[in-house]
Amino acid sequence: MAVLLSVELCLTVCDRVYTYYTTHEENSSHEVDTMVLSLGTALKNIFPSVPLTHIIRKVDIQPAKRMQQLDELERATLGGTRDMGPCGGFSTQYMCMCDYHALPYREEVAWDVDTIYLSHDTRELYLHDFDYLEQKDLIPIISALEYNTWFRKLRASHSKLSHEAIERILHVVSKSLSLEEIYLDNIGAKAEFANKLSLALLSNSNIPLQKLDLSHNPLEDKGAVHVSNPIGRQAKGLSHLNLSYCGLTGKGVNMLAHSLSVNKYMCQTLTYVNLAGNSLRDDVNNLYNFLAQPNALKTLDLSSTECAIDALFGALLRGCTSSLAHLILSRNGFGSKKSREMLPSFKQYFTSTLALKTLTLCQCKLPADALKNVLLGLACNENISDVDLDLSSNQLGSTGAQILESCIHGVRCLSALDISDNGLEAQLGPVVAAISKNKSIKKLVIGRNLNNIKSKHVYHVMESVVQMIQEEDCVLESLSINDSRLKTDLHNLLNALGSNHCLQNLDISGNYMGDSGARLLAKALQINSKLQYISYDRNNVTLQGYSDIAYALQSNYSVKFMPFPVHDALLCMKTAPERTENIMRRIQDTLYRNVSPMKYSNGQAFRLQQGFLLSSTQQQVDRLVLQTGEVVRTLRRSGSDLPASNSLQWAEGLISDADSSKQFGWSSTPFYNINTEDFPSPIHVSVHILTCNFHLSHHLLSFLISPTSHLDFPTN
Repeated sequence: MAVLLSVELCLTVCDRVYTYYTTHEENSSHEVDTMVLSLGTALKNIFPSVPLTHIIRKVDIQPAKRMQQLDELERATLGGTRDMGPCGGFSTQYMCMCDYHALPYREEVAWDVDTIYLSHDTRELYLHDFDYLEQKDLIPIISALEYNTWFRKLRASHSKLSHEAIERILHVVSKSLSLEEIYLDNIGAKAEFANKLSLALLSNSNIPLQKLDLSHNPLEDKGAVHVSNPIGRQAKGLSHLNLSYCGLTGKGVNMLAHSLSVNKYMCQTLTYVNLAGNSLRDDVNNLYNFLAQPNALKTLDLSSTECAIDALFGALLRGCTSSLAHLILSRNGFGSKKSREMLPSFKQYFTSTLALKTLTLCQCKLPADALKNVLLGLACNENISDVDLDLSSNQLGSTGAQILESCIHGVRCLSALDISDNGLEAQLGPVVAAISKNKSIKKLVIGRNLNNIKSKHVYHVMESVVQMIQEEDCVLESLSINDSRLKTDLHNLLNALGSNHCLQNLDISGNYMGDSGARLLAKALQINSKLQYISYDRNNVTLQGYSDIAYALQSNYSVKFMPFPVHDALLCMKTAPERTENIMRRIQDTLYRNVSPMKYSNGQAFRLQQGFLLSSTQQQVDRLVLQTGEVVRTLRRSGSDLPASNSLQWAEGLISDADSSKQFGWSSTPFYNINTEDFPSPIHVSVHILTCNFHLSHHLLSFLISPTSHLDFPTN
């Protein structure tokens, strides 16, 4: 007598066991096989890009050959081209997680991901996009990332997350096979969270984590110790680590730096480290040791860390000269009165660096010797270029001004220089004159340096600025002279903008120039064809001034961005809200017109762009044409010692050519609707006129030297 036993199928989900029994029939074993295969197929349909073994961690079927069907299913889906749906099937996975957590399915969430995220091809899930939902509704959204391989980044920045939402993030981190970047900055996380995150990372050896941002969280040293554990064991290293403003001290930073040092991959992969806002006044030898060994760091931010700058550069010189491009050390100081002993290595770093692009030393109370060594070190370095140097708010005073004046012209690797808020006062004029000799600096910030200057000295300072931008070989593209309270002393600079051919960005905010200054700015805008950005708020401009600017912008086709003058416009709104709104709309509409792509150029704009390139040359040619024409007429009337007729004809032809070239450059034919691509370049016109200028000058000089001799004009 045969005894038919039921077959048992046990499923364990989240520590809960679900048991199923078959009927007492002969094909009951086949039913179990069918159930297992159906479960596997359903899982592959919902999570198509994740191996079944990652979802079903343990499968125990006897005999083992009954696993063959699942193996065949796995192989059949590997490398398949079946459509997974938008964003790796996120909506289906989200629906599944809503059911799992017994929470309502939100159509708008699925639509946002399937439409907006997909259209931008974004791989970053940003929880801020769903902040209109209740906290509990974030749980299935986060859970959907557990087995989703489309999204590579999770960002929860500046979000107030519930305990349940944070727990789901930790669970996803422990399971994900695709998360490369995790941004959890400013979420109120403390040391306990850091401990749980550490355990989650350690439990998931398959996570391809590259970037970790835990900044602006009160982790403190205890949290840093927890985070150090997975960092030291990260299989492929990290490329980005941000623990700024986390309340760390030297103890926590030393533990962190030790983990970076013991991980053999970090020196090859880590390119960004931000520890700003932590207190490193204590001994941080482990950090210096990590920086001293050869590494791949490109960005190092130690601003507001109370670290001793002079002690740091010894380590930087040994390990950070080949790749470090952005060094941010603002709001720090020099270690001791004996800091001068460290300055040789300080200077040597700037001489030796091969990749430096940004150096920020603002608010460091930079000693005079340190300033000199920075400038001389950079001046001696021929391997770098386009360096942005920020020396603002260092109280440089007259001593610093003298150093700048004597050294800055030779620092050819600079492309941007910020010396604002340094109390340079009257010494700013000579400094600007020295800067004008440096033809590599394209961006200059000199604001907030004239607050205590005597009025009689302001004119000379502004004269230096005007002279700098009027030089023919000036390369300056951006100038900021904000918050200098110049008032009418700004007028000369505004007048010089009309024919300026280099400046593209100008910041004159906070100078109280009033309506008179606005009127001069408006006149300059009517003929300037280079400026693209102008910041002009806090200038006591009224509606009359803004009306002048709005009118002038109608004739300007180069200015594309003028930040809304909130401060001054607010005062105007109190007196005439409707008129203010109308004028501001006119300004914004004109800027929008200039930003919009246009195939055809307005005739006036075309003439402005062509004309100022040629104006000075044409004036010279006009004078020479008049002089040479008078000479030719005089010779023809004299009748004595008359040169060969063909020589005079050639001279008259040359005059005619010059006139033709002038007309060609200033054609009276309307330029509206003329395709600028079909019109000759102004450079060709300029070359033609300059050629005439050369010949006329040469032959006029020959005649003036020997008026009775024959003019030896060429015959062709």
